Amino acid sequence: MAKKVNRKKKGYTAKTIAEPLPPNSPTTICTGDPLRVPLAPSTDLPWPSQRPVEPEKDELDFDARFFASVKSIPESDDDFSEILQANSPARTSISSYNSSTCTPEPLYIPEPLYIPEIELEPSDNTSSQENWEPEDDERIAKYKTRQIKLPGVKSRRDYEEFKSSAGKDWFFKDFFNRSMLPSAIVYYKTYDDFSVKEVARQLSVLPVAGCKYREVQTPLTAYRDSRINGTPTIFYAVYSRNPGKVKKWLKEGADPNSVADLKDLFDSKEDGYKLVPVKIPLLAFAILLEEPEIVRLLLTFGANPLVIPGILRLPVIKPAIYRLSKSPEGITKEFVENISQDEATKWCTDAVVFNRLKLATNLSIRYDLQKADTFKITARQRQLAQDPQPKMDYTPLFKLHFDIIGQDLAVKKIIQELLRRKVRKISSWPCESTRDRPTVFIFAGPKDHEQSKMVIQIARNLGIPFFSFSELDYTLCSDPDGKNNILELLLDEQAGSETKPDEVSEFCIFVLENVEEMSSGALNSLFTRPIKAKKDGFTSRDLSKTIWVVTTNILNPMITAFYEEHQPLTPEKMTGKEGRALMSAMKKFVRSGTTSLSVFADYVDSIIPFFPFDENEQLALAHRALWKLRSQLLRPISLANNYGRNFLGNIKLVTEKDYQHCRMIAKSYNPNEGAGSMKQAVADIEREIFYHFLESSEDAISEKDEKEVTEYILKVEKENDAILVQTGNVMPKEDF
Repeated sequence: MAKKVNRKKKGYTAKTIAEPLPPNSPTTICTGDPLRVPLAPSTDLPWPSQRPVEPEKDELDFDARFFASVKSIPESDDDFSEILQANSPARTSISSYNSSTCTPEPLYIPEPLYIPEIELEPSDNTSSQENWEPEDDERIAKYKTRQIKLPGVKSRRDYEEFKSSAGKDWFFKDFFNRSMLPSAIVYYKTYDDFSVKEVARQLSVLPVAGCKYREVQTPLTAYRDSRINGTPTIFYAVYSRNPGKVKKWLKEGADPNSVADLKDLFDSKEDGYKLVPVKIPLLAFAILLEEPEIVRLLLTFGANPLVIPGILRLPVIKPAIYRLSKSPEGITKEFVENISQDEATKWCTDAVVFNRLKLATNLSIRYDLQKADTFKITARQRQLAQDPQPKMDYTPLFKLHFDIIGQDLAVKKIIQELLRRKVRKISSWPCESTRDRPTVFIFAGPKDHEQSKMVIQIARNLGIPFFSFSELDYTLCSDPDGKNNILELLLDEQAGSETKPDEVSEFCIFVLENVEEMSSGALNSLFTRPIKAKKDGFTSRDLSKTIWVVTTNILNPMITAFYEEHQPLTPEKMTGKEGRALMSAMKKFVRSGTTSLSVFADYVDSIIPFFPFDENEQLALAHRALWKLRSQLLRPISLANNYGRNFLGNIKLVTEKDYQHCRMIAKSYNPNEGAGSMKQAVADIEREIFYHFLESSEDAISEKDEKEVTEYILKVEKENDAILVQTGNVMPKEDF
């Protein structure tokens, strides 16, 4: 715990004594992070090659609550984008945050940088300590482990028991009561057609926009406008933690910026419990549930990221809020007051709500919120993407912004080309001769930098199939004349023919992997032959229904050199002269005829470079890997003697300061190996967790363990570059 000054007898104010900070001064405030460069006092001075290592601000042995009268104190280089300010003695506040943008303005220092020395002097001013309410600390501690609840949602056990007792017609028996509808939305199976239809029917008779019960004619209105006791039903879809349900509501027109007026965030019935009312935005509700996949879905469909306080979002690596107290629960009234000045964030002025949001806004979510601000989806793009026909609705394509770490240029190029493909298909613009051509991409860059994931996510978001081919497929499945039987069969099924037009999908993706390793015969069989067959009139296939993705490492030196010369890669550089020069050089190389890429020169629509990951992106990758491990550990314990038997489960992984753990993992990143280079670091953490699981108890796993969830807290031991595991709270599984 941070030490506090005793003020019961004497008040204190902080006196600021500022001295100039010379270049390379040993008093430089820093975090000891080897990946970052310290903040230079002047752009004319050279950057220091070495610097002393000081403790991080949140580890210093004082309470930040007693900073005062400091006009401009840049924190450690982790936090230079936020500045501490205080407007009254012995109080701390954050400089006002401009809600019109989520990107902090560059720090400009016209004069030599000053580091304040804090002296405590006796003072009669004791108002700050009096204004702080100790009961806020008590409430934060009391409600720390409580789970978020929605009114009307029963436990899964009660829901299943009700269904069992009511039989198959339970929906009809409960038609007028509707007490089980909230639970039905949360627990129904999306693959059960009967349940899906009955939920839609129940939604159709719910109140809409304050009206009494009435039949709603269209499913669109039912999902979009239905409410249960004033709460939009999309909240219950989010509460299910099922992205598929949330996507259904959003595609039917539900508002991603919906707000629910909850009378109690925790829905507790204990004696002496004080309610925690909150008027909460849907995006914040998903964050409190710690569901990053659903957060990304909401942002894709237009959720406003500015409802989350800026102090919790930026910087991505280490939010400013973590500077302010050693305790994760530490929170001052001043910060809540600062939030209340912004109309968009007034909803979280309660100390408990703010603290819970702080703990839940993990590194992955901060990264996604920043992307939502810096990578805008325009109204025109949304208009062109939307379509009443599900197969032609490209709106889910925008989720690529959040599915893919980094690679903003690649995402932008793919969205532009696929929207162009859609417009080209439904109109005669720009000319008839290009309407039946396939769409061809060349994915170039160091391996394992989201190339494969890009293809998978395009297919998943649009609900289309994809097929991958290599040299081996040519060797095993091609005739002597070069015809590849597998590819030809797939083209007939996916690209269509005159004999079975009704069986044709909207379009599909064919991936040719590592074309530099393919022979000329393989390239002819897997690409040139089917293209020429259409061009020469030997087939009636509609090749405009096909997307061809060609992956290659041939352009790696060119892409890596560009990255090293121009990093950080800003949008201005990528769309400006530098980016155009790179694209021109890659096109010339493809057309040069010196490599196998020349086969695609006359057909390629876009050559898309994939760059190495920067520091933010490395940490986001590390956190997503940790989150995947967390999901695996949350699987339920099952002692049954069947395929579902599982002993290692019901474990909630807790990383209170996730940037520390992610830095540890990111140290193993190798640009030549990509995301795969960090797998061993995550495997080491998984090993430590299993060792702790073995040693944490001598008792055999029992039915009692099936009904409980245990927290495993990860702690960083910086001296040894190690991550330790400790056992935290144990809670009933029903509450979790």
